[in-house]
Amino acid sequence: MKAIILSGRLTRDPEIKEVTDKKTKVADFTVANNEYSENGEFYDVVCWDKTAEYAEKYLKKGQKVVIHGTYQNESYKDKEGNTRYHFRITAQSIEFGS
Repeated sequence: MKAIILSGRLTRDPEIKEVTDKKTKVADFTVANNEYSENGEFYDVVCWDKTAEYAEKYLKKGQKVVIHGTYQNESYKDKEGNTRYHFRITAQSIEFGS
């Protein structure tokens, strides 16, 4: 398992979806972290079930958070056949940052 702890600010409000077959909530949002680089780094975050409900209720754009979760690198082919990589974090818990 690849664990990660990430701190940063939300770049937008969480987008909430419901998986209709099981009524499971899913939240997607992006966290910006500029502690280690001048331009900042942006991370796509997804969370499920109770963590998604927490995100829906409490998280807003600009808020500082600390995320504990796992990550994976995904690869895919674009329209031109080039291999692209996507880094995704799955949040297992979210805390307010300071």
